[in-house]
Amino acid sequence: MKAGIFSLAVLLMGSCAAAAQSLPLGKAGPDENVQACVMMGVGFWALPGTDTCLKVSGEVRADYVLQHQPTRNDDATDFFTRAQIGFDARTNTDYGLLRSYFLLDAYVGPGQTTSFVVDKAYLQIGGLTAGYAHSFFGIYDLDYANDLLQPYFGYAATTNLLAYTLEFGNGLSATLSIEDARGTHSSLFDTPSPFQTKVVSSGGSVVPDIVGNLRYDADWGEASVFGAAHQIRYPAPSKPLGGSDYGYAFGGALGLNIPVLAGGHIVAEGTYANGASSYLGWQQLDAAFDLTNERTDLGNGWTATGEFGLNLTPALTVNLLGSYLDYSAASADTRIFVPQAPDIQGWVAGGNAVYTVTRGLSFGAEAYYSSYRGKGGQGFFAFEDEQKGWTGVLRVRRTF
Repeated sequence: MKAGIFSLAVLLMGSCAAAAQSLPLGKAGPDENVQACVMMGVGFWALPGTDTCLKVSGEVRADYVLQHQPTRNDDATDFFTRAQIGFDARTNTDYGLLRSYFLLDAYVGPGQTTSFVVDKAYLQIGGLTAGYAHSFFGIYDLDYANDLLQPYFGYAATTNLLAYTLEFGNGLSATLSIEDARGTHSSLFDTPSPFQTKVVSSGGSVVPDIVGNLRYDADWGEASVFGAAHQIRYPAPSKPLGGSDYGYAFGGALGLNIPVLAGGHIVAEGTYANGASSYLGWQQLDAAFDLTNERTDLGNGWTATGEFGLNLTPALTVNLLGSYLDYSAASADTRIFVPQAPDIQGWVAGGNAVYTVTRGLSFGAEAYYSSYRGKGGQGFFAFEDEQKGWTGVLRVRRTF
């Protein structure tokens, strides 16, 4: 993957160099070389000799993290740097606007570990979206999520998908999306014999996840309901259980603009999942099975996430965020001498402030408290564990 991305970057730089060599020298005015595509929005420029408009954007940000040490062997400080560059190409056609979007991330983590990641790579025409894009399940992560690094329980995945959005007019739309199920597959909880349990991989993917989203956008904000169907395949040999179970998830979200506050908004999103824990934003074991007593069971849970934000001044933005998770693990054998997967409860609450020094440059600070509690087992195997503590983040960010 890294080699492929590096080769792509070399080709892009080579193309830019060749284009630069072909530009006329001297003090030519901007209209003599490139022209702004005003109808496409700010930052779009016409590619010479084509009807395509291109926008190049990106950011460089540095994050400094101070966090609670669960043990002496854990790090209390972390350093993260991300560079991002995006290419948005748009062309008007007889079939509607043709758009292709490519977003590339470069990360440098603690200990100078580096990685390159394709963040987005998709095309759109009319109501069709095809490629590696944000899932159509939920709206909070895509339209809001004004955190720095604070985690929250909500589906935030980018995945390979094929989707169609039908616009009904007056802000109402519906989307049906076929999405790669490999990203939402979890491991399974197996009870091969009394006193013994193990975590095993699920069977291979056959049916993709089916995602639907109905949303309404207006001047006052937006509202949406959404759902997903997810296949769970038991590994071979699965006799006499049969081949599959089917999990599902559904939820709703409401975002309101607050006209009396500059930049004011409040949003809430909730999700319920049964056998499809990925859609809760924290993947657990979706199912348990026991070949001896021919039983299966699906884990289930719910999440709620909320955010309130406003601009205290034109340069200072403040956001408060909170999120909660409650998950009941799957259990195919309830006898007291059989170990069980843990039930999970977690919550996160905090806030941030971002100050824009000048156009494209901002400083942000964030603090949040998180608590994760696991309780499982029964009889001889009962256990309970809790991790909690404060985390602070400082961010320096430049966008262009």
